[in-house]
Amino acid sequence: MSVFKGREKDAIIGLAAAAFFSLFYITGIFAPAEERIYDLFLRFRAERDRIENVVFLDVDDTAIAYNGVFPWPRSVTASGLLRLKEYNAHAAIFDIEFIDKGPEGVDAVYLNQGLSADFDRSFGEISAHVSDFAAAVESGRLSPLESGLFAGELTDLIGAERDDLFSRTRRVARDNDEFLARSAALMGSVWGTLNLRQEELEGEQAERRPMAEELFSYPLEAAADAHRGAITSVSAKPFVDVLPALPSFAQSVKGAGFTNILIDGDGVRRRIFLAQNVRDQWYLQLTFAPLVHYLGDPRIILEKRRLILKNAVLPKNAAAISPAAAADTVTQDIVIPLDTRGRMMLDWPPTDYSASYSHISFAEFSVLEDLELDMTEYVRALSQADIPFFAQFNPALMDASPLIRRIIALTDATAAALERALADCSDAAFDEYQEYRRQSRACIRELLDLDLGEKIAAITRSLEELYGESAAAIADEAEYITTAAEYLGQCLDQYEETDKRLRGGIEGKFCIIGRVDTGTTDIGVNPFWGQYVNVGTHAVVLDTILSQSFITPLHPLWSILLTLLIPVFCLLSGKFRPGLRTALGFGLTALIALVPLLLFRFAGIFLGPLGAALAAVVSVIVREIISYSGSEREKSFIRKALSTYVSGDVVEEILADPSRFRLGGIKRHMTALFTDVQGFSTISEQLDPEDLVHLLNRYLTAMSDVLLAEKGTIDKYEGDAIIAFFGAPLDLPDHALRACLSAITMRRLEQELNRGIMEEKLSPSPLLTRIGINTGSMVAGNMGTKEKMNYTIMGNTVNLAARLEGVNKQYGTWILTSEDTVKETGGRLLTRRLDRVRVVGITEPVRLHELIETKENATAAQKEKAALFDHALDLFERREWEKAQAAFNQVRALDPADKPAALYLRRTGEYLTVPPKDDWDGVFNLSEK
Repeated sequence: MSVFKGREKDAIIGLAAAAFFSLFYITGIFAPAEERIYDLFLRFRAERDRIENVVFLDVDDTAIAYNGVFPWPRSVTASGLLRLKEYNAHAAIFDIEFIDKGPEGVDAVYLNQGLSADFDRSFGEISAHVSDFAAAVESGRLSPLESGLFAGELTDLIGAERDDLFSRTRRVARDNDEFLARSAALMGSVWGTLNLRQEELEGEQAERRPMAEELFSYPLEAAADAHRGAITSVSAKPFVDVLPALPSFAQSVKGAGFTNILIDGDGVRRRIFLAQNVRDQWYLQLTFAPLVHYLGDPRIILEKRRLILKNAVLPKNAAAISPAAAADTVTQDIVIPLDTRGRMMLDWPPTDYSASYSHISFAEFSVLEDLELDMTEYVRALSQADIPFFAQFNPALMDASPLIRRIIALTDATAAALERALADCSDAAFDEYQEYRRQSRACIRELLDLDLGEKIAAITRSLEELYGESAAAIADEAEYITTAAEYLGQCLDQYEETDKRLRGGIEGKFCIIGRVDTGTTDIGVNPFWGQYVNVGTHAVVLDTILSQSFITPLHPLWSILLTLLIPVFCLLSGKFRPGLRTALGFGLTALIALVPLLLFRFAGIFLGPLGAALAAVVSVIVREIISYSGSEREKSFIRKALSTYVSGDVVEEILADPSRFRLGGIKRHMTALFTDVQGFSTISEQLDPEDLVHLLNRYLTAMSDVLLAEKGTIDKYEGDAIIAFFGAPLDLPDHALRACLSAITMRRLEQELNRGIMEEKLSPSPLLTRIGINTGSMVAGNMGTKEKMNYTIMGNTVNLAARLEGVNKQYGTWILTSEDTVKETGGRLLTRRLDRVRVVGITEPVRLHELIETKENATAAQKEKAALFDHALDLFERREWEKAQAAFNQVRALDPADKPAALYLRRTGEYLTVPPKDDWDGVFNLSEK
């Protein structure tokens, strides 16, 4: 082993680094950081097609606006289920809990259709008997005795009809819970929710537990060492009880699954339990339950690190659910890898919720319901019109009245068929219901094809002349018929268009129903999005399993084994020169990061690289530092460097290139940022020194965090002022944008910071920050002496940034930047142009821009004001003073407190009185700093 003689130190360094970072895995310290790396890896995952057999039926803002504040009457949801049955949806999956009873509702169909028909029938029958009785008395056919008997029978008839009408009228009030339950049973493939509880239930809810165990538990086969779900951290309580929906609804659904999701410690949803054990009963996750049924109810075998669906019947086209596609199946075991706590990793789509999978607003179903009611009303309106009068003069209208009577009869038959279908849970009656509706719409189309309005309009003028004394009545009747027919046609066209679209978007699909409106609090975080509606998780569960796009998280032991490469590398590379050793070391670090990334991208296997990568970096740095510190000069060099630089980024760059310790700078294209607090001297005079230091530290910490988050470098603090720059020592192609985003974020954060400061009475007044930003060439580097250096920036570009901070005072603005900066932000920011100016100490004119907000977050009012101001400034610079004055007044009307507009109004007023000289170039010389 003479080859390795003298390299024991290298091996010890490698072993120490490997052992040190392996300990982080064992203690769990690395877990949060590895989660972030996992999130990063997801962004490099190979693209794939997402399943198309899932659609979200969104309770969104449109649906809330249409149906009212949620929760809606359950009749709205029930009617939606009937539509899903009509459209042959594969499954309706509710991410909405129906735990408590809902209020009674109104049977709108009976109220608007059946009730009036019942009244017409009853009063028609009574009227007929009264007429017969009056005629018989008048003709003398009834004796006084017979008249008395007949009157008694008539009284009995009226009483019976009254009782019957009262009974029927009570049908208007409907038990919506029962309606929902019957609709769910009729639909046949509805899946409800189970709410797993960490406290035992009491009272009536506790009595539902046996029902949940009987109806919704699953015969899952779990190995002895399999995770039983329930908890993911020490602080989380286990689930000890299960609460299903209302018994009437729970007994009507096909199945149910739990919606509980225990998120990771950092609040991100990366994985999910597919099964949970509560009181020795296994329950499946909300969408996993219907998926298991779709796969033929295979045996579920749960092991410690995998869940197996034994002999699952899977379509060869996993994204298809139509009967034809389902017939072409393959039987196979689906093996789902689980993490160390028994959860499946979710293969999240990179798009946001609205762009993930298909979406239909639940309002669409309500629109269809209302269109059907409207069509019925317009047909009944036509039935009351005197169409036969016009038909005397145009035989083509003779078919209208029979068609109308046919439509009304079909409408009544439709309501009766639906009532039978719900009462008996009868598919045959539901088929009749659909057929009656189809025939009714066909008859409406046939009625519309008669062109009632056009034909009646063609003969109305001649009829008005013929019946002069009734001309106005004829015209009114013609207009009534024409209007009703026109509205009827519009309703039918809209209905058919909506019906076709919904049918195509729903047939054969898993339909997930949940709240996504702005009022919902069910919003979480996934690896791609800081706000993602949680109902979207359910589609990802379906997608991950149907596509078998599984992610296998390896046990941390594999990451520990990976770190063992480091001592081997240190031992083998010890013979090389320091520069080559360092290059190889960082090359190994890159390889340690790249190999797990490629493994994840193409095989879906996650191997945490952080420990091995850090061990490689630390071993390289420590070895080279030890080697470099062999001489007293080199030791002194490093000691000075570490005591001089405070920025981590600067230290890292200098460690990579020690030549940067030399005095001097490099000319770079960068962005400088200067801040100052308005009136801080006045504030400081009113505070004790200790309170002042406390206030200043709190303010500077918050503002500095913003700058560092955007990779800015803080040059120095001068009291309450901050000097920072972007683009050094690290090259940042988007340094101008980062500086502007920092300024915007600082202004936002300032509001929250001031609330706390004022509530805690830390300052007599809020801290308001003025910011100046400029982009251009400047020198960045070490300035000072060999004994004391400062990494800073210098140049005219820097001076201009400092001047712009002060110029805010003259314009009443808070963030001013130069046009050079704005040009480099990629059009992502909302700004408004101000003057071209010469500031103190700068001779070249500069176009000022007030930085308002990012275009993405800017309000409509801000955009409108900026556009108006821009137009007004154009007029001002073209010397069109009166027009400019009017335009600036428009800006002030939008925002009376707008100070730049006030400034320009003052100027235009002056120029209207005393115009500037003819050679005025629009440039203003600012005399104040």
